[in-house]
Order: sequence, then structure tokens, then C-alpha cells
Amino acid sequence: MQITINVPDTLPQERLKQRITELEQSLINEAKFFTLFLKQHTEIDDPWTNPEIALPTTDTGIEDFAINHDHYLYGLDKQ
Repeated sequence: MQITINVPDTLPQERLKQRITELEQSLINEAKFFTLFLKQHTEIDDPWTNPEIALPTTDTGIEDFAINHDHYLYGLDKQ
């Protein structure tokens, strides 16, 4: 990621350094929050990381659905 900051030439260098430090800390805090958020939500909601989640199922009444799903979903020829 690249961030471009346009500042006036009259801005004191010390104030510019201070503002850059504040922005860096803000980005670090956002990254920590985002990482924690992802970690909490993927462990709970993602069936690939939590196989104990009961996935919804529906009985279609079509006995050969597993074999011919392309036919029923996309209209291709049956196998």
C-alpha cells in the first residue's frame, strides 16, 4: 500500500513528522483491529475453519441431483 500526502510548503517540518507519526499509529491500530476482527469472525462463521457448524440443507426430491447438477442448474445435458 502506498499513501501520498500533499502538504503545503509552509508546514513546519516538526509538525509534518508529528502528523506522519500519528498517521502511522492510526494505521497500525486499524490493522490490529482488522486482524482481530477477521480472526474472531472466521473462526465462528467460516465452515471451512469450523466443521462443527451445521450447514443448511434442502431435500429437492431429485434423486440424481448429485450426478446431474449441471443439468438442473445450468441446463446442460444429463450424464
